[in-house]
Amino acid sequence: MTAQHCDRTRIFSSDRFASDRFPFDRCRATRTAGFTLVELLVVIAIIAIILAALIAGIRNMQTQARATACLSNQRQLALANQAYATDNNGRLTSPRTDNSAIVGSGLPTIPNTWVNTNSALCSGNFETHKSLEQGALWDYLGATPQAYISPMDPTAVSSNDLTAPPTNCPSGRVRSYSFNAFVGVGALNPDYRADDWWSFPDPNSADYPDQYRGAQFKTVTLSQIPQPSGTMSSIAEEDAYNFNLHGFSIRVRPPTGLAGDWIDTPALWNPGRVNISYMDGSVDAPNIIYRELAEIMQPDESAPPIHFAVETGARPAHKFMTGILLPGILRPEIQ
Repeated sequence: MTAQHCDRTRIFSSDRFASDRFPFDRCRATRTAGFTLVELLVVIAIIAIILAALIAGIRNMQTQARATACLSNQRQLALANQAYATDNNGRLTSPRTDNSAIVGSGLPTIPNTWVNTNSALCSGNFETHKSLEQGALWDYLGATPQAYISPMDPTAVSSNDLTAPPTNCPSGRVRSYSFNAFVGVGALNPDYRADDWWSFPDPNSADYPDQYRGAQFKTVTLSQIPQPSGTMSSIAEEDAYNFNLHGFSIRVRPPTGLAGDWIDTPALWNPGRVNISYMDGSVDAPNIIYRELAEIMQPDESAPPIHFAVETGARPAHKFMTGILLPGILRPEIQ
């Protein structure tokens, strides 16, 4: 803004020549600097955009940091399983979560479940830290419960203390991971090819391709896994039950059967990605969960992903998972 009346009379100092060169402009002296309303709004808008970008960047970095820590946990799970096999004549741990589930079948209990929920559930049927301690990998993971929890898991336990009886439950889930249901199985019965319990897929089915008929899924020892570097060991799973019940599995069927059936669904904490480890200790977060599939797996965002989600169409994610459950034996081309 400037004064309404301005006397442009030049004011000279006693130094005549200096004053001629540098006259004092009364109008310039009375002018005051400032921003218009439009300029202020533009500045505020720019600041808001920068802040939004910074916040989004920070959130993305936090997500990536948690995802990295989650994958680090799973690397330790895979390496712990290897170490266990080394100490037990090559025998891997069982992916089941209890050692007494098949007692009624007349078969012996499973002595090497990686965690064991038998007598370790609280009254709300929630898993406690006791199931971790009773598992075969507890000592191999440094006897620490943090190794079993993903930092991405919003349902994770906040304290290692239990509530008072009769509930006697932890404050949240004590385990975020499941093991591959097709690895470490076949010890108790040759008909059981997943979790030492389920007999699917039926390799003697009349509609099973001839080249795969009679295929065995026995993977009791590490040497029985054809491709360890491509075989999934663990996966982050947000189970709809009160704990991750048994190993992670999808239904493997010949083309004439129901295809695209996810018996279990992965955790959807890492948007679009599935956090997994492989039998050789490597880890990955493949981007396979597209929007339509995520909506099928988790129709209610306030609840965990559902069981028995069916992927329709070309089923790219289901085929990918088939390819890493037991490559060389389970084959995506039969899906």
